Amino acid sequence: MTARPSLPATIRPRPRRRALRTLALVAPLLLLATQVRLLPQDAGVLLELAGQPVDAAGAVQAGWQRLARDCSGVQRWPAGSAPWAQAQQALAAHSPPASRGARPLQLLQDASGDWLLAEVLWDGPGAATDAAAISAPLDPAIVPLRRSAAGLQVQPAGVWSGDTGPWQAPVFIRRWLQQQVPGLPADLALCLDPQWPAFAG
Repeated sequence: MTARPSLPATIRPRPRRRALRTLALVAPLLLLATQVRLLPQDAGVLLELAGQPVDAAGAVQAGWQRLARDCSGVQRWPAGSAPWAQAQQALAAHSPPASRGARPLQLLQDASGDWLLAEVLWDGPGAATDAAAISAPLDPAIVPLRRSAAGLQVQPAGVWSGDTGPWQAPVFIRRWLQQQVPGLPADLALCLDPQWPAFAG
């Protein structure tokens, strides 16, 4: 029986193999560097990935907000409830005649009962489908309302309507609401999960 020759404890890789290994590690980073670019904007910084702007920080912030927020003090009122009817009446009176077809998608109220946040579509009389909102007299909106002695009042400075692209819509709208309406309870804005596709991100 012949014994196999023993191998040295450490075998040094050949220079060519080392170079190929280094290139294999560096190539993806170089490719990524050619496809990614920072785009400073007024509202923050976007990443440009293969020519498309992406709100990466907004996506991370949206995930963090969902994990960290406390919505125990926020009441979500169902359709047909008294606060829902009051909000619908205040919304309909906001900008008549176009606002008369106010149809809330959701209604949130803070623990004090003084503040409400409505996501609303503006339909023609009797309309009840999302398709009808496309030809509606007003664009879908997020509307803060505040209770006063005179009843619920729309807070016009905080009405959001429009597209947020390329920013993450929920994060952008929540931040915008808090900037425009400083008295709005933070948990009310943070617990808003928009349902309308343009707002849901």
